[in-house]
Amino acid sequence: MVTTPLYPKHPHGKRLAEIFNYGWKWLSTPNDGGRTAWTTNDDYPLKPRTLWKRWQDMTEIIGVRFGRLTRYAMLDIDAGSEYLEMLPQIKMALETIGIVRTIFLRSSWSGGLHIYIPLPAEFSTFSVACGLRQCLEAQGFVVANGQLEIFPNEKAYSRPWRGEKPTEYNGHRLPLQPHSGACLLDDDLQSMGNDIAVFWAMWDNAVVMNDAQDIMWALSTARNNRRKHRRQATGPAQEWQQDLEAIIREGWTGPGQTNKILKEIATYGRVFEKLSGHELIIYIATTAFDCPGYLEHCQHKHEIERRCRAWGMAVEKYYWPLGDEPLRERKSFGDICQQRANDARDRIADAVKWLRQQMQGFNIKQMVAAICREARCSPNTLYKNRDLWHPDGEKPSEGVTPSSVSDPAELEAVQRQVRESLESVGAWEVTPKGGRDEVYILKSPHLKNLSPEGEKRGCGGEKGLSTGWSPLNGWKEGGVDDV
Repeated sequence: MVTTPLYPKHPHGKRLAEIFNYGWKWLSTPNDGGRTAWTTNDDYPLKPRTLWKRWQDMTEIIGVRFGRLTRYAMLDIDAGSEYLEMLPQIKMALETIGIVRTIFLRSSWSGGLHIYIPLPAEFSTFSVACGLRQCLEAQGFVVANGQLEIFPNEKAYSRPWRGEKPTEYNGHRLPLQPHSGACLLDDDLQSMGNDIAVFWAMWDNAVVMNDAQDIMWALSTARNNRRKHRRQATGPAQEWQQDLEAIIREGWTGPGQTNKILKEIATYGRVFEKLSGHELIIYIATTAFDCPGYLEHCQHKHEIERRCRAWGMAVEKYYWPLGDEPLRERKSFGDICQQRANDARDRIADAVKWLRQQMQGFNIKQMVAAICREARCSPNTLYKNRDLWHPDGEKPSEGVTPSSVSDPAELEAVQRQVRESLESVGAWEVTPKGGRDEVYILKSPHLKNLSPEGEKRGCGGEKGLSTGWSPLNGWKEGGVDDV
């Protein structure tokens, strides 16, 4: 006999209980701005009508977990995460597995971001966790607490027959609870209010647009990769190769085919041409340009290079050259960050070289805008590499340049340069005690008294000088502060 759950009468409450339908080990915390830790309630399940009632309670925040199947996933990016600047790249990564519509929410007053992913059907929860993790890691993102978290997570496997307790998926707060600080966001991360009716309308649109077949393929592949089994192509390799060649040869026949064609080109280049890295990306782009129908039907010509890069990175995670053994290693967070920093620096250097003639006569603000647009980076990243483009960074001062000196001979050379600089402007009398027989001795091995940021830190407490020196700006008028 099939029983129908006792859903709330209100349609919004009914939908909330249908989608977030796993009632065990639910979470709660007072609505006090996050000052109180979450409590796990495992005495009884959270029933549908109770869920709706508690969701409307402005004094309490409710959280839920995942069951065996799920109709959604969610990405959590904290307010201080560096990935807040990389949302377009995250969306593009999700498109490689068929997820083309997402919903952005501010999660609470803290300013964190929740990216909801409505799925077109119910999928295995663990497969969704594997698929999302491998999709993002293939694009260079690192899944880590405080930076980027995936719900559902890849929970530990439990074996009850050995006496192990069942494990649960991580829990998350329900969306758009009243007076919780949550709100809908547009593509520019501007508030769109907290009307849950708008949330459900966006949800329905995402369910229709997200590709069930592509998602199913990606989840199946990710699950097999998780088991570390070598995934065999269906049918002989020669037949698979011929099928890919036929698809590429026909090219575009209408709009909405760019992602699928780029995926097939990338797969062919990776498996049968045995390409990787930059060579694979170049192969995808040049092959796509030559495909029939590209000019007529491709609607992403303005960003085709970025999409080729995304697909090249994605297939390297799922495929390997024919005849090779798969290589699977997970880089550390530090390695990934350093790699991305190096990539950003290379892009900035290329952009500066390309725009050097065009930027003649630009002020700093105009230079920042032009280089960020060409290098596809944020102003924050650009200023971290200011030595590549900033006028003050192109010609280092001839004075003290090392930021850290440990060798005594090198330290003595630096002191001599400082002495000569001081004497050249008539400041040779400045000493630790105010005398005129010795120049101020550098006591810090890190040269803290010579600020690389151009601060006017002085010598021996002498405030009567009319000039101040900095390694970036030379000598300036004004007094010298105490050390």
